Amino acid sequence: MTISVTVTVSSVHPGPSGGAVFSGRDNKGRQLRFVAHRDHICRAPFVGETWALHGESRTHPRYGEQVHVDRARPVEPADRLIVGFLSRHPAFDGLGIGKAKAARLWAKLGRRLPVALAGGDITALSTVLPEHVAAKLVDAWRSVMDEANVIAFLDQHGFDLRLANKLGAVWPEGTIAKLHDNPYRMLAFANWERVDRVARLLGVTEDDPRSHVAAVEAFLYRRLDAKHTLTPRATLLDGVRSHLRAHSLSEVDVAVEQARNANAITVTGGGYQPLGAAAMERIVADRLREIAGGVPGPARNLFSKNLVSITSEAIAEYGSATRFKLNTGQKDAVRMAVHQPLSVLTGGAGTGKTTVLQVIHRVAERVGVPVLQMALSGRAAQRMREATSRPASTIAAFLRAVERRAIDAESEPLTIIDEASMLDLPMMYSIARAIPLRARLLLVGDPYQLPPIGFGLVFHVLAESPTVPRVELVEVHRQAQVSGIPQAAYQVRHGLAPSLARFADARGGVSFVDASSENLIERMLSVRAEWSGCRDVQILGVTKRGASGTRNINATMHARASAGKPRLDRWAFAEGEPIIYLANDYQKELWNGSLGRIEKIVGSNGRQSLLCRLDGVGHEVPEEDFPRLELAYAITVHKSQGSQFDRVIVPVFESRLLDRTLIYTAMTRGVEQVVFIGDRRAFDAAVAAPPHSHERQVGFAI
Repeated sequence: MTISVTVTVSSVHPGPSGGAVFSGRDNKGRQLRFVAHRDHICRAPFVGETWALHGESRTHPRYGEQVHVDRARPVEPADRLIVGFLSRHPAFDGLGIGKAKAARLWAKLGRRLPVALAGGDITALSTVLPEHVAAKLVDAWRSVMDEANVIAFLDQHGFDLRLANKLGAVWPEGTIAKLHDNPYRMLAFANWERVDRVARLLGVTEDDPRSHVAAVEAFLYRRLDAKHTLTPRATLLDGVRSHLRAHSLSEVDVAVEQARNANAITVTGGGYQPLGAAAMERIVADRLREIAGGVPGPARNLFSKNLVSITSEAIAEYGSATRFKLNTGQKDAVRMAVHQPLSVLTGGAGTGKTTVLQVIHRVAERVGVPVLQMALSGRAAQRMREATSRPASTIAAFLRAVERRAIDAESEPLTIIDEASMLDLPMMYSIARAIPLRARLLLVGDPYQLPPIGFGLVFHVLAESPTVPRVELVEVHRQAQVSGIPQAAYQVRHGLAPSLARFADARGGVSFVDASSENLIERMLSVRAEWSGCRDVQILGVTKRGASGTRNINATMHARASAGKPRLDRWAFAEGEPIIYLANDYQKELWNGSLGRIEKIVGSNGRQSLLCRLDGVGHEVPEEDFPRLELAYAITVHKSQGSQFDRVIVPVFESRLLDRTLIYTAMTRGVEQVVFIGDRRAFDAAVAAPPHSHERQVGFAI
């Protein structure tokens, strides 16, 4: 049975997969319970708010009748619901308006009360409240109603209601007026087709300059979504012509010129760019040139006049202490990093990039140069800490430290960024603005791995730049050679499909198992059975969706593995299952990508929590943090960057995401053994084709 109702919210709890579970009373005093998935609600309600809700009423065996919400938005409270709204909504905290005073306002003004609040009628409100309290109440009311009006606008025009939070952050006041003034401001949040349709409803004609400028911006935004920061003229003209449904190129030329005159786009030698992306690329390039033009190592530090001999001593001592002598490439890399203000270190799996970092730390400590080392993901930062026995942070933590002024802006650290191939343009822009003015910078990574998820390319460009000092490590360590993984990865790296043996057992190396999407799970289970004594096993998926996607694999594995175990059906978690944490929590030292297992489900007073071991450390995850967890029988290859596992299984089927860099990245996550399962033709075709990153068009150069 469907139900539409307006209620005042009385209690709120976290919901499954995000969203919220909450209760409220309608204007007849009837108490109702609601379950809203995160896709169906713009945010969790506040106690005291009034919400208009629509959904299907169902009977739960434990909780009884509850409404599963499919539409929800906060609204201005109607009639007497305003009493609970004013007395309980957190926006009015501190004004001294309890239930009794709110009831007096209603008794005095009745249905004129919301009119008085919206119109700022201090005189009417002052019949019950002190004048200064009435003024503050009006301000708070308008703020809350602004959000409700924005959500109503989004709802009316078919936009995702969750955009209200982003719109409020960009325009804290007067949002609706700004959208009516130029509906195309919504292009930063929604696609051209929808925004253009709304603009027509609001009276914007096809020949309006606002429409022309917006069409140009919209196409460049679409190019950004495809990771390009630069668009050639012919490509831009074709795209804008389609957006405007123009019959002549002259009309499109006019639109492009209008966009230039409005400073909505910028023109470079290679084409056109959105203003923001062009500014980011320019600032990053200028900052890196500034670093590169700094004083080199020996002349820079008062205590490092003997830097050449100190470096040689550190290299020799490392070899004596570890019985592992650095090869020529590694020695060159150490010297480059400690001498050059800006440098790039690249190398494939097993070539010893971590060894170079260990020796760099030894040299830096001897000459008194502080080292800041960081990586994009929490797992990669953890690996840096373990490999170098020195502190390492996520880039996000570093940026937070800069904001708190915990990093000395006048210091001259050697800044090392590992897994730098993952850095998109916005992240590199943030780093460029944050690192100390006289910092030295070493970027470490593998340009053959997956490119950044976000738009732009930085590391890949620097790795090919003739003006940036670079060392590429190519010699594979004997220890790494044993598994055979680096040799196969080297072939993939260069577009050659390796000859892979059929999977037999846990002997190691890289193998392939033919499978269809229908028997994929059975093939995986068969491989896992051969590895029954191995605990560090990870499935790496190409996509989240589909038969071979991580969601289906996790759901299927959960259904098989959770039977008979203590479990939380509402959250699809059971004791003993692998999990991944999906957020950075600096207080708990948990990171986006932290992996572990659920050890025990505990609960008291109706609240449940999970005792977990994540990244080797015990944690208790409370119910409100359950949305930060997902099952991790399978994770995406993107999520695995910065991590390594003893044994890896990779399902491979035709997909627009499958390319050489993804296969290479997945393969190099394995330490002892990697098994690909699926369509061998799709595997070979992806390896042979140029990587998607080679197709990115960017304006960045140095």
